[in-house]
Order: sequence, then C-alpha cells, then structure tokens
Amino acid sequence: MKPRWQWTIKPFTASTSRAMKRAFNLLLNSVRDIAPGVKHFSFRREDGEILEFIPGQFVQLFFDNGVGIDKLRRSYSIASIAGREDTIDIAVSAVVDGRATERFWALKPGDVVEAMGPFGRLVLRDEPPSRYLMVATGTGVTPYRAMLPEFERRLASAAPDIHVMLGVRTRKDLLYADDFCELAQKHAAFHFTAHYSREPASELESWERRGYVQGAFESLGPNPEADIVYLCGNPNMIDETLLWLTERGFTSQRVRREKYISGA
Repeated sequence: MKPRWQWTIKPFTASTSRAMKRAFNLLLNSVRDIAPGVKHFSFRREDGEILEFIPGQFVQLFFDNGVGIDKLRRSYSIASIAGREDTIDIAVSAVVDGRATERFWALKPGDVVEAMGPFGRLVLRDEPPSRYLMVATGTGVTPYRAMLPEFERRLASAAPDIHVMLGVRTRKDLLYADDFCELAQKHAAFHFTAHYSREPASELESWERRGYVQGAFESLGPNPEADIVYLCGNPNMIDETLLWLTERGFTSQRVRREKYISGA
C-alpha cells in the first residue's frame, strides 16, 4: 500500500508558493512543554489533507480577539520533521500579557484553530556553497529542525559542511537539541553547537559554548565568496550579525534571514 505521507523537497519558486497558500483548520493533537515558557504544539489538518510545505516556511494562525470582527493573526515556523508523522508542529514562546499566548495556553487536544499557508522564503536552494552557516536564537531554530531530512540527503551526496548554531540563555532553554545532535553523530560534516549567554563555562560539553551565538562567526572564518548564511530569531541578533557579515563582503544573495517579532 502506498504510504499516505510522502516527502519530496520541492524547488522554491514564487508561483508554487502562491499556489500552496490557502485557508484550512488545524486540530490540536497534543501539547507539551519543551523549555521554560516554550510549548510544542502538534496539529493535524481537520480535513485530513497533508500540508505541503518547503522546510523553512511558516503558517499563520488566527484567533478570535474578542473585540470586533478582526482576528489575531500570528506566524509560526513549521517545525515538523518530514516523514515522521502526519502532523504540523510549531513551537510557541510565551509573551507576558500576550493575547495570542493566552489563547495558545488555553488550547486543549481536540480544539480547532484557523490557519493559512505556507508562506516564507527562508528555504534551502539548489546551490553548491562550501558551507551552510545556520544561526538561530530560541524558537528561531524550528525551521532548521524541519530541514533535517534535507540536510541528511545533502550530506549523503558529498554535500558541504553544515553548521547549525543555536543561541539561548541556559541549557534548560535548548529546543530540539536531541534531533540536531543525532544527525551530528551520524555525519561528521554536520555540526551543532549550543551557545549560552548565562550558562557557566566550566560546565559545558564539547558541543556547547559560552557567549552569544553571533560571536561564533569569528572562529568559523566565513567566506563571502562561498558560504551561505541563514539567520532566524531575535531581531537584534540578526541586525548585529548582518552588519558584521556585510562589513566582510557578504551580499544579500549570501545571507537569508527571518526576524521573530513577538506580538501582543
């Protein structure tokens, strides 16, 4: 019998992106805490269809705002590892007094949420860089989790080195580290490092670092003629890193970015 879930990496084009966007309802399967103030929500489409997306894209979710006819709209990167489950996974960080946070935290399995998508251009392209440098803070790592199967496919065919670097405050704030470490153990060309702004340096393992994630670039010696850099997460990190890269010759074609701006 042909499996219901099939994964194929699709080339990104503006026409396919437009064709894939439409409204649908998501049914909540489960929710769990994955870090302090961060929850992992696992949905499936209420109509039973599969959401076709390119790893790195995001969906928009809509909530009743309780005032007038307009709805709260929030965007979340798809964290699903393709091929594992017929689900749409996202990670949500709590925002103090946030209206969307209040609604997310009240969701229970079986509840339905309106959605639309997928959207976004933070996707892998067909190109031969010497390295991919994938940088994230907090939940900005979720699109890279969705890219894991494609990372593995490229690594199996003499692909270049891939570095995924996640910046968080402490070890407790790490998201999906086991998934990245698993791939790093299988492929010498895949590297995952966690960068802590508040974890004691004396207690770190070989794949952990002390300091802000943007500080890792100096030791990697980025090459503007070959390397491709992805930035996702905190706007301050992205702006600071982009300035550093631009001063060293990186053009907009070599740096892809997506800022996470918390909504109330």
